[in-house]
Amino acid sequence: MNIYNIDFREPNDLDCTSYLQINDCGMLTHRNTNAGISRLKGRSDYQLIYIESGPFDVEYNGVNHRLKHGFVLYPANAPQKYIDFVETKRIWVHFTGYNIEEILKDAHLNCGVHAVSHSPIIQKLLLQLIAEYNSTKTVSSANGLLLYILYMLGKQINNSNVANDYLQNAITYITANYNTEIHIKELADACNLSQSHFMYLFKEETGMTPLAYQQTLRIKDTMSALISTKVSITEIAAQVGYQDPLYFSRVFKKLVGMSPKEYRRQHTNEQI
Repeated sequence: MNIYNIDFREPNDLDCTSYLQINDCGMLTHRNTNAGISRLKGRSDYQLIYIESGPFDVEYNGVNHRLKHGFVLYPANAPQKYIDFVETKRIWVHFTGYNIEEILKDAHLNCGVHAVSHSPIIQKLLLQLIAEYNSTKTVSSANGLLLYILYMLGKQINNSNVANDYLQNAITYITANYNTEIHIKELADACNLSQSHFMYLFKEETGMTPLAYQQTLRIKDTMSALISTKVSITEIAAQVGYQDPLYFSRVFKKLVGMSPKEYRRQHTNEQI
């Protein structure tokens, strides 16, 4: 992997007297190999890196992050170190202005690394920004788009923080009540999310759907009970939420690779 060390001020790093001004922007869609950037002295302007799809490794304030989706906002003169992979797709914008700090404050947008879900709307606006910046007739329009995008990103962060709090509550609820019936619509409504968005965020967080997460908890509890107790398999099935023992046995065998009876016999013998 190539690491490019850039320790000089780039030609577009210009101070400006404008309220908000784009210095450069562009899009990275693919590489032939993984490659990294290291700017130990940073740049004299701000940089926004929007990750359409990762992985994207970034070091910020000495902490390493890996983003699948989200964005990084670098302040002026801050060290920059990040790695693009072959499959990384991202958009970047370098910008400056005399009122940047006030703009970011009004947008409730902090510099740093923000892992948020992909937004097709923000992506579309960024692509429009690049097109307008590259058209000499609409550069001022691109600056206006950037202002709107910064406010959109601030709104997304705040909404995501609220959604993540609700999501953690949903995960905790399923963990505590895995042996009862789970209603996805009720959980999504409690999180103030659509069912599809709730399912997407849940899978991003846990790696599985809510029902698969519940099923995993049920099977783990079953495996423990089969080894540590002499309770009948039918009773164990009921305890973990399965009223049909035959269906329970099929699910267990599919996930574990053997029937509950075989699992108990094998692991009991191993303990002996």
